[in-house]
Amino acid sequence: MAEKDITEKILMLYADVFADCINVLQYNGEQRLTEENTRPAPTESFYKGQKAHNQLCDASRYLQDDKNIIAQYIIENATRLSERQILRKVSYEGGAYRQQLESSMPVHAVICIVIAWTGKRNRIPLSLRRLLAKNGVPAKELEQVNDAKLAVYHMRSLSPEVRKRFVSDMGFVVDYLNEGNFEGRKNQRIIHLEALCDMMEALTGDTRFTEQAAKLLEKEQKEGPVMMCEYINTLEARGEARGEKNGEKKGEEKLASLLQQLYALGRDDDAKLAVQALDVRARLYEEFSIPNYVYENKQDNAGEHA
Repeated sequence: MAEKDITEKILMLYADVFADCINVLQYNGEQRLTEENTRPAPTESFYKGQKAHNQLCDASRYLQDDKNIIAQYIIENATRLSERQILRKVSYEGGAYRQQLESSMPVHAVICIVIAWTGKRNRIPLSLRRLLAKNGVPAKELEQVNDAKLAVYHMRSLSPEVRKRFVSDMGFVVDYLNEGNFEGRKNQRIIHLEALCDMMEALTGDTRFTEQAAKLLEKEQKEGPVMMCEYINTLEARGEARGEKNGEKKGEEKLASLLQQLYALGRDDDAKLAVQALDVRARLYEEFSIPNYVYENKQDNAGEHA
């Protein structure tokens, strides 16, 4: 589980992907952050309870001008949203502000968002005041609380208008999660091939995404950039190979069942004909009520290529 969680975060650590996520989700696609005007920020901060503790966010970068840091952006990936998610966000921001407290540098903004990969929309409090009210804090006290808002972006339910604003490899991910294909980006270049393959497998459980990664990486090293259309072709070829392999296995099982029944009835001649001729085998499958999917598929494929 921990390995899967780490795999999901690797793509986000690239500067262009991180910037793209913030630009699309926070600034409607405006190119506010770039690879050039950001740099890595600490993902670890500390707080003290009964003893000292540390906390780690998933990805963080500074936005800066020529002289100063303008803001620190934090992205937290969530595969399961907690009712107290707002407290996690506040703790990340508080840890970052705490680090500024004793610094001589100008203070800067800290902005944290949550990217949710779960397919379910959890009904969680999206502000600190809502969480406190839900836990029984009276209205008079709530008025004295500085509110904090929680921005959660559900990547499996983004609209086409939002998804088309992605210009990094993250566009491939959100298109597939929402549409089940990469067709809209088949002419787009893949920048971080291995990280993309790993993330797709982690999010979907489909091993095809990584099974052919080594071949594509080798092709990229020898021939240059890999376009999504090449990736699609590789996935489809892998899927067809799996289908054929599964079909062959089912065919062998069905034939074995047929032969076993024929020999048990002493119909040795029919058994020999079943092995030699597809039409005889099809007739016998029907006679013994054995589904003849393999024969039908072969007929369908023959018709398609005619």
